[in-house]
Amino acid sequence: MTGLFIRPTRRPQRGNRWRRVLLILAGLALLAAAPLLAHAQAGPDSVRLAWTAPGDDGSIGTASAYEMRMDTAPIDTSTWASATVVGGGPAPTLAGTRQTWMVRGLDRSIIYYFAIRAVDDVGNWASLSNVLRWDWITDTAPPSAPGGITAQRQSASVHVHWSANTEPDLLGYTVFRATSASGPFSALNGTLLGTNDYVDSNLPADNGALWYQVSATDETGNQSARSASATAAAPAGSTPSEWSSEPGYPNPSGGTSPVTIAVIVPASGGAGGTIDITDSAQHRIRRIDLSGLSPGRQLVVWDGRNDAGRLVAPGTFTAWVIAGSVRSSVRLVRVP
Repeated sequence: MTGLFIRPTRRPQRGNRWRRVLLILAGLALLAAAPLLAHAQAGPDSVRLAWTAPGDDGSIGTASAYEMRMDTAPIDTSTWASATVVGGGPAPTLAGTRQTWMVRGLDRSIIYYFAIRAVDDVGNWASLSNVLRWDWITDTAPPSAPGGITAQRQSASVHVHWSANTEPDLLGYTVFRATSASGPFSALNGTLLGTNDYVDSNLPADNGALWYQVSATDETGNQSARSASATAAAPAGSTPSEWSSEPGYPNPSGGTSPVTIAVIVPASGGAGGTIDITDSAQHRIRRIDLSGLSPGRQLVVWDGRNDAGRLVAPGTFTAWVIAGSVRSSVRLVRVP
C-alpha cells in the first residue's frame, strides 16, 4: 500500500511572522498485519495511521497538539467540523520523527476516511492534511530494494551505510553479510533497523573480505529484494582462507573499455585459479589464468575480448572465479 503525502500551504499569523505546520499522513495498514504491533489487543477491527511529525514552526521544533477526525465520506474543510473526533492519539514529538495512531472498534464492512491537523503553541492551526481512504485492502507491495550501499572497514568493525528509502510506510531495514561474493548471506540484526547505518562489530575470525546486502521492510511486513552487494576489503596484510571475488567495474561497460575484477586470493596463492567469462547462454568465451597471483586482494582486468582476441558483442556476461571446488561469479554487462 502506498502512503499519501501532504503538500502543505503557508498561512499568516496575526503578527509579524508567517507560520506553517507541515504534516504528512502516511500509509495505513491493518494493525493485525503489522509485524511490530501484532499482539493480543490488536484485532481485525483496527487500523494504524502513521505520519512524520511536523514542527512548531514549519520543520522546526514540536507542534502543540493533533486533532484526528474520521468519517464514512470524504472529508474537506466544509465537513471537518461534522466528522467524528478520534481520541487516544499521541502528543506531538520532535519534527521529523515518525508517529503512529491506532484506531480501534471499526467495522470492516465500512470504508473510512481520515484526516489530521496540527496546532502550534499560539493556536495557529495547520491546513487540513490529505484525506486518506481506508478500504481494508491489505498492502502486498514490497518497498524498493535499498540503493547506494557502501561498506567501510574500520579498525575492528565495518560501517555499512545506504540511501534511505522514501516509502512513507517503511518500517526498517535488515543487513546481511557473507564471506564470499556468491554467499550465503546471513541476517545480522534480529530487530529491524530504524536508520540507514549499521556497524558490524562482530566480524568473522578469519578477518578476510566481507560482502554486505540490505533489505527494507514496510509496516505490513512486506520485505524488499536485497540491495546490490558492497564489499569491505580484507585488512592490509591479512591472508584470506578462500577464493572470492568482488563486483566488476565499470559495470555496465562499453566499447573498448576494460573491466576490472577484484579477486581475493587465499594464503596458498593463485595456483590453479582461473576466471572464465561466459555469455548469456553460459558458453565460455574467455579464460584468464590466475596462477601467478599473490595472496590477498588482486585486480584482474578483462579487456572485453574473447579467446580469439575479438571484442565481444554487447550483452550480459558472467565472470566465474574457479579454483578447485570454489566457484564465485560476477555479472557483467557490455553495452554498445
